[in-house]
This record gives sequence, structure tokens and C-alpha cells, in this order.
Amino acid sequence: MDIEKQQTKRSSWEYFLLRAAREISLSESQYETIEDRYSQLQKILSASDDPLLAEAHIFVQGSMKLRTTIKPVYGAPEDLDTIDADAIVWLPYANGASSEDVLEAIETRFRNGSRVQEDIQQLRRGIRIVYSDENPGFHIDVTPARAINGNREEKGEGKLEVPDREVGWKASSPIPYSNWLDMASREQITLEESYLAVAKSQQTFDAATQDPLPDYQSYAYQDALRAAIKLLKRHRDEWAIRTGKERARPISAVLTTLATHSYLEVVKNSQSQPIRPLDAIIDIVRGMPNHIAHENGQYSVLNPLDHGENFAEKWNRLSEGNLYREAFYDWHASAAASISLGLENFDSTADFSNAVNESFGIGPTFISKINNEIPANWTLVGRSEGITRNITSMGALFGGTTSSDNSQADLKPVERLG
Repeated sequence: MDIEKQQTKRSSWEYFLLRAAREISLSESQYETIEDRYSQLQKILSASDDPLLAEAHIFVQGSMKLRTTIKPVYGAPEDLDTIDADAIVWLPYANGASSEDVLEAIETRFRNGSRVQEDIQQLRRGIRIVYSDENPGFHIDVTPARAINGNREEKGEGKLEVPDREVGWKASSPIPYSNWLDMASREQITLEESYLAVAKSQQTFDAATQDPLPDYQSYAYQDALRAAIKLLKRHRDEWAIRTGKERARPISAVLTTLATHSYLEVVKNSQSQPIRPLDAIIDIVRGMPNHIAHENGQYSVLNPLDHGENFAEKWNRLSEGNLYREAFYDWHASAAASISLGLENFDSTADFSNAVNESFGIGPTFISKINNEIPANWTLVGRSEGITRNITSMGALFGGTTSSDNSQADLKPVERLG
């Protein structure tokens, strides 16, 4: 019986994490708004008479391309309270041009062509267009790029170079990278037969849905890898705010690359020892540091399709590299603990809610919703084995105190996005 109670507790937390990944994903309306603003970028470029920008091709990169974008953290400092989107402008006639000329051409065109409230902002490798009038606000980072010598593929395929205001041209291969992650996500974890039986019997857990737009459906689809990445990114943001390390926080490219390598290792290991999705997510997080390379005093998290692109290059800076390295390992220790929060024994729902809110920015409304969705005889998330909805209902009926619903007014609701 104790084993059965423990199993329902694990099932409750597993279900919670998978639903939480969906909860922090962009809504369909938010996705459509960003998609609409993207469509305006090509029109702006098409109006240019600068030969450097002739026949430019624009495409999404980063989290929007990888389908791992999450909602922003309400009321956060820096840029954590806005949705981050990225675009590449592939320039077929930029070979031979200096990085300075390309950056100036892009900035001039978008300053003249954009109709946004805030000024165009300079970035090290491009510009930022801020849409502060939206709710929540979001920004699109636009990075120009050109094919490397010898790459004759078109429209941004293959290995590229992007301009850098400090060092000239830098290697970047966004499309090969996104293809790598997509192929990795298709690798299937071998699941325990006992889990498959439970999952099949509980297919009615999800709330009612309606057919979304095709593009949004592709983004909203939940595979184990992307669910883990979204949870890691949200935890990273909450951790950065709590510790005051917003500027040194691990960048998404580092988290995504390490999580994908770790996921592939989990897939391989599961072939000989099938596991549950919960254990897969926990193992993905714990295994991330194993895929950081450290040779001759240099740290690297490379684009697996372009070893000239090191996502951890900041870790090697003489003046501040140690800050980025320490921030990653501090964050990872916190993430590894937080991913198992629901397996701990909290004295009350309020105590558990506080811990989850601190780690993932998810409030009591969502927790109550999950506890009402799981079977009534399953252990509630974050509670001692055997504390089920059936038990708490009886406690309430007969005046017991099994379910403590202390005031949760101080917790920020996940629905509020700014």
C-alpha cells in the first residue's frame, strides 16, 4: 500500500510538471500577435534601396524557431518581463562588406521603417525592436547574417556569419542547430509498461481544447525535451530575480544545448532500462553539466553543427568569466532540487505553493486546478503519501485539519503577465 501511495505521489508531480510546461507557454493570442509583427519586418526590408539589403530573407531563430518560448515573469526587472523573440536577416550580397557597414544598414532601415513607440536599440550583433504597447510587451532582436565562404546554400541554410560590434564577424548556424534539436526531440524515451498503462487510463485528465491555428499547434505541442527546456527557462528567470543575478544568468542557448545532449543520453539509457517521464525530466536536468567541455582552461558549449559557435564564450572572459560560470552552477543546483519539489513532504498546500511559486512563478490557482484534475485517490502534489483529495474532503466535512489552506494572498498569480 505504501508503494502504491508513493507511486500516485510521483504520478501527481509528473502530471503537474507536464501541465506546468503548457501553462507557461505562450497563449494562442500572444503567439498570433508576435507572428503579425514578424510579417511586418519583411515589408520594411523590401522598401530599402540599399544594395546591402537587396533580396534579404528574414526568418525566426532562437526560442521561437525551437518552439521553447515562455511567458514573461510579471513585474520582473531587466528584460525578463517581456517576451523575447529573435529574427535573422540573411543578406545574399553582404560578402565582402564590413560588419560595421552591415549593422549600420540594418539599423538605418529599421529606424526609418518601423512605427513603434520606443527607439530602436543597438545590440552587440544587431538591433532590438521593442513593442511596449502590447500586453505583455515583447521585443524582436534582429540579427543580420551572411553565408560563410564556400556555403552556397540560400535563405540562411548552412553555416553563417553574424556581425559583432567588437570583434567583426562571428560564426553562427541557427537553422542547422534548430534542425538538430528537432531531430533530437523525435528520439523516443523507452517508457515503463506500468506508466503506459496508467497514462492510457487517464487520457481524460486534460481540460477541453479547441483546434488551434496550424502554426500555433506546432509550437504548443508538448514533447518531453521541450517541456523540460521551458521549465528550466522559467526556473532560470525566477532564480535570477530572486538572487539578483539577472545579467549573469545562463543564456537560453546554453540551457537548451545542454538539456538536449542530456535528453539524448536519457533516451539511450532508457533502451536498456525503461523509465517514466518524471524520471526522464529529473535525469535531463541532473545530467546537464556532464556536457560542458573544459579544455586548456577554456569552457565550451558548442553548437553541435558548427563548432565555431560557442554558446558559453562569456564564461572565458578574463574580467567576468567566473561570474557566468558560477551563476550557471549555482542555478543548476537550484534547478536540480526544484525539479523534485513535488516529491517532498510539505506540511500544507500553502507551504508547497510558496515553494513552487518561488521556483517556477506558478501560483495557488494552478496548483488547486491540478489537484482537482488528478484522481481523487492520488496523493496531492507536494503532500505526504496518502494525503488525497478524498482524505482532505473528509477532513473538511468532519472538521479535520488534514488540508491546510493558509492565506496565499502574497503569491503572484500566473495569469497576470503585465
